[in-house]
Amino acid sequence: MFTYMADAATITLCGGDGRLPVAMEGDYKALEAAYLKERRQPGDALLVSVEGAVAPRPSAEPSGPPQPALVVARFVGIWPRETCGTPLADSPLRNTYWRLVRLRNMPVRVAERQREPYLVLALNQQRVSGHDGCNRLIGRFELNGDGLRFRDMAATMMACPDDVDRRFRQALGQVERYRISGSHLEMLDAAGAAVARFEAVALR
Repeated sequence: MFTYMADAATITLCGGDGRLPVAMEGDYKALEAAYLKERRQPGDALLVSVEGAVAPRPSAEPSGPPQPALVVARFVGIWPRETCGTPLADSPLRNTYWRLVRLRNMPVRVAERQREPYLVLALNQQRVSGHDGCNRLIGRFELNGDGLRFRDMAATMMACPDDVDRRFRQALGQVERYRISGSHLEMLDAAGAAVARFEAVALR
C-alpha cells in the first residue's frame, strides 16, 4: 500500500510489518505519476505492484545511520480499488460479497454514483447474483472441486456508459476454475489465465 504526501513516499508491504520509505530513484517517477493520477485525496493509500529490493539509504536525519528503504527497479501497476486484504485466512467462496477489482489484469474503475460490480454465490443453492456496474445479474453456478462454471446468466437491460458490464459478463462465460488467497478470488479460464479478480468485503 503506497502513500505519497508532503514530498515523502512510504509503502507497507502486503504481509509485512510496518512501513518503509521509498527511495526516489530507479522507476520511482513512474510509480509516483500513476499514484497522483489515481488518488482521490492527498495521503490515500493505494495498492501497487513493483519489482525492487530493500536496501540501505541515507537517513532523513542528518546525523542518523542509514535506513532500509524500498528501491523500485520497475513499476508494474496500480490497483485503485484493491487492498492487501486479509492474507492470514481464506475467505469462503460462497456467501461472500466479492467486489470486482480487475478484468484481465486491468483495474476496474467505478465512476461517482455508479454501482460497483460484484458477485455473491449463494450458500444453500447453486444461484449467483450481483451487479455488472450497470445492470443486475442473476444466474446459476456449478462447482466441482476448484472447477467453477456459470450458467444461464441474465441481466437487466439498462444502457451503460462504458463496456465494463459487457467485459464482466464475457469474462464470466470463460470461467473454468477459481482460486482464493486470503481476501482475493481469481477466476481462471481453461488456459489458467485470470479473467477476473475480486476482493472480499462485508456481505451486504
